[in-house]
Parts: sequence; C-alpha cells; structure tokens
Amino acid sequence: MTSKRYCIYCGRVVHRCDCHLADSRLQQFLRRNGQGSYQPAQRDRPYKRGVPPQIKRRERTTLQKHYAAWYAQLVDDYGEQCLHCGATEHLVIDHIIPLAKGGLSAYDNLQLLCRDCNSLKGKLVFDCR
Repeated sequence: MTSKRYCIYCGRVVHRCDCHLADSRLQQFLRRNGQGSYQPAQRDRPYKRGVPPQIKRRERTTLQKHYAAWYAQLVDDYGEQCLHCGATEHLVIDHIIPLAKGGLSAYDNLQLLCRDCNSLKGKLVFDCR
C-alpha cells in the first residue's frame, strides 16, 4: 500500500494539486516578485483540516493582543518591507501556515507581507523569510 503524498504549498493530494500550472495562485504569487520559481515539494502528512472556530478565534485574539510587539520585532529582524516583493507600504502580519491549516499565532509562524501579497498568498503555505 502506498502512502499519499501532499503538496507542501496548497496541502492537496499531489495528483490533484494545480500549483505547477501557469495560472495557479502559487504561480501568480511567485511572479509578483519576479525572483521565485516553483519547486515541487511534498510532505507525508496533510495539513490539519477543519480547525474548530473556537481555536481560530483564540489564535486571532492572541495575534491582536501581541500585534504591535510582534510587528516591531519582525521589523527589527527583517526590515520594514514586504518579505516577498519588497514593498514598504500597507504591511501586515501574515501567518506562514494559515490558521485554517492548523497554524498558530506564534512569532515563529509570522512574516511581514504587503496587503497585495498577503491576499494573493491566501491559504498557501509559503515562507518568505
């Protein structure tokens, strides 16, 4: 019996993944900075699915509580710019592993992205640091 393999970016089963297609959300995100390229990567386990709303709410509350301190720490560590495209306006904190896929509001799961890169990234798992 073969074990399923999952795309590291979108979390889908590899044979259903469309990250390699030219018009996929990942490809659009990578084209935004003109430097990245698609590297097929797989994982053995799927990301967590169906995260209960109570947990999402708790994680959002944690982020709101620590937002200013974490923002300042991210600026100190990585500079005040989008870590993907380099923009310096409309910066927001983004979860590398989204809350919907089981990510936590912890400093090691956060990065600074501009509003446009953050909305284009959506639920993809992409570490720009």
